[in-house]
Amino acid sequence: MDQLVVLQEIFESYMRGGSSRSIDPKSISGDCADLVAALLESFEEGQIDENICIRLFNCLSDIYDIKRLGDICRLAGHLGVAARCYNKALSLTSDRHVRSVLLNNLGQVHARQGYLGRALHHYELAAEGFTDLGDVGSLAHVLGNMGSAYRSSQNYDKAMESCRKSLEIFESLRDDFGVAQMTGSLGRIYAETGEFDLALQQYEKSLSDFEGLGDQRQVAWLLNRMGRVNAEMGEEEVAIGYYHKSMEIFEGIGQQQNAGVVLSNLGRLYLDRGDYDLAADHLETSLDLIRKSMQPVRANAVSWLSAARSIQARELHQQALHAIGGTEEDRSGLDLFVEASMKYAAIGECYSELAATQGVGLPELEVVAGIARFASALMILETETDADRAIKLAEEAVMALNSALSKAEDDQETPSVEGLRRSMMGVKEAWRIALAKDEPWQLSDVVADATEHFTQGVLQLGSAGRGCKEACGHLLPAFKNLGRFMTAMLQGEPPGDLSDSMTYLKRAESAFELVAPDLGMISSFQIREARLMVERLQDIAKGGTAERGLLLETYQRALLLMGRVLTRAALKEAAELEVVRTWDESMNLSEERPLGKPKPKAATFSEMGARRSASTEAEPMEDREILLEDGGAQISKPPLIRPVEEVLILEGFPPLGGSVRSSESLYRPGGGLPLDLPLEDPRGGDGGTTSTMEVPDPLESPSSHGILENPACIDSAAIKARRRSPAKYISKFATALAADLGEILPGRSEFRTPRLQRWSTRAVLEFLVSRGFSLSLALVILYLLIDLTHYFI
Repeated sequence: MDQLVVLQEIFESYMRGGSSRSIDPKSISGDCADLVAALLESFEEGQIDENICIRLFNCLSDIYDIKRLGDICRLAGHLGVAARCYNKALSLTSDRHVRSVLLNNLGQVHARQGYLGRALHHYELAAEGFTDLGDVGSLAHVLGNMGSAYRSSQNYDKAMESCRKSLEIFESLRDDFGVAQMTGSLGRIYAETGEFDLALQQYEKSLSDFEGLGDQRQVAWLLNRMGRVNAEMGEEEVAIGYYHKSMEIFEGIGQQQNAGVVLSNLGRLYLDRGDYDLAADHLETSLDLIRKSMQPVRANAVSWLSAARSIQARELHQQALHAIGGTEEDRSGLDLFVEASMKYAAIGECYSELAATQGVGLPELEVVAGIARFASALMILETETDADRAIKLAEEAVMALNSALSKAEDDQETPSVEGLRRSMMGVKEAWRIALAKDEPWQLSDVVADATEHFTQGVLQLGSAGRGCKEACGHLLPAFKNLGRFMTAMLQGEPPGDLSDSMTYLKRAESAFELVAPDLGMISSFQIREARLMVERLQDIAKGGTAERGLLLETYQRALLLMGRVLTRAALKEAAELEVVRTWDESMNLSEERPLGKPKPKAATFSEMGARRSASTEAEPMEDREILLEDGGAQISKPPLIRPVEEVLILEGFPPLGGSVRSSESLYRPGGGLPLDLPLEDPRGGDGGTTSTMEVPDPLESPSSHGILENPACIDSAAIKARRRSPAKYISKFATALAADLGEILPGRSEFRTPRLQRWSTRAVLEFLVSRGFSLSLALVILYLLIDLTHYFI
């Protein structure tokens, strides 16, 4: 079996989300048969090995083999290798038509990477080539791609213009599929700009066209999109009806992965509505179906699930605190703490997966994951009574924060995070008092360390300057006075008066009552209990015959009560768990807001400066059979032209509308039986010789590539802890500086998405160059004036 046939089989199987048909590796023929066999083996194991792709890239010499490898790499997310494949194929051919096809594909790769300027440049070259060749059909597809790139850059006027030109060409060619595709694309632009009535009109027309063409998959995607538009309009029940119809169709045609995408959108609807249990159930189920390669769909579903679980965990924690009411015998309260701990642990897994997802670009998410794991340990620590187990839990919590900070690329340590860590370290030292009571030489150090950690924790939270600043501020003098009191007692000196501590604790009690909605009434209750413990401690000291054990036990109980309140307050300040984040098809962060805060409205065409809609989709493009002449015989080679912005749906997002029909046969020169191949469909088709191509949504993902993952947010990719290397950052800064210097030169500027501009120093460099030029000019003028003055003198 020829190696090109095997590459084609891998590509199609990857899109369908299933395993390839049985192929004997020994039957593969070609110059790179061994590497193709290795690639097939890696695919059957559930992944496409990038190292094998690189070795195969260096081995292959046939343009069609190289192009097909590029397609596989693009689906697998190895965009750098895909771009190298297309560039190598371009260097091997002078055929204008083939080059135009490859330029179109290369533009899709750059679009998926977020380099929209480069993408548009390659699309323009491809459009120029097809125009010179008179291939108006291919030109219409490229115009659709250009419209998608303009839409991604929020240039909606240009996007509308390109899509309408494409639509006009399809209408002139009587291409019903192309017309249906572009009609849906126009609807998408209207949806993203808040023109929901116009969007629904276009979607309904596209839906009618696809129903007439019998394309059930496209019908399902359009129903899903219509559901999303109705959800944006506040017509939630109507939206739910559309979602259910869409899922029924996907399940009926055996596309469970696409049904999972729709299910995640339904979960998002419940999340926005405040039905967090329903939202979590739907999102968890969707993640059992959505593969990790289906980005940004999976990343969005994971993010939304994390937000829903955060609300659930917080509510369970509050219920548990109220249930125990200070009595540790209430089993229902203990069960609630355990359930809350499990929720926070799952949240930590979700955020770790997000941080490990290629293209997310938010190193702080690893810190958020550490905070979630910290909270998981804290839930169990709340009711722990054994000192050894409590110390172990406190150490695990602190280690979770330290490990997360070590994995973050940038310095993500904030005052609130440091306050959280210090508070837990203080709790750990408070528990150590029970273990060190028989070792006087250690006890004084333990008391001093506990006081230091708690006071530093309060100071760090104070510098954060948020909600509990005043309430926690009253704890600072109380911690210090208690520390001085206990140190004096241990040294046999007269202890100080604790009346000031009781006064501050009374003020803290009142302050925590005011922030009860955020921190719960249990905080003020525990501060009151701590105040009573301090009063008892004062009475014991005045008695003069205090038993050492009773004195230490009372001091420890007061310290733990105050420490628990402080740690919960620090967790409230540090945690950013209840945040909704959404990424678009170029993996740019398009939405980031606290859960419960209303979503900003999309801009209309009269308000063009406004934001993009959080729900982004990709548009359809059809594959095209390319005929080449070889030795006088007409040879049908695999299609080179890629579906409209398949790159933007690279790892599979549901398409916006559009289907394509085609039947292809692959022959090798010299004879051989033809192999019927279906159209390339990143969302996965039924595998027939006639296939439909659809366009993905950012909230909807295409069919399937990859292997089904385990339940939601478990089995997240492991990340090795990276130490901060000065040499690494100096090198990174120098590279960025050189790139920015190049960009400020005439003719070198390029449009980039906001994510790629985040760390740019270009503005600073332009300022320095401008000021440097002005200063040089001033010095020259000053020199001339001085010279002329000397001359006249």
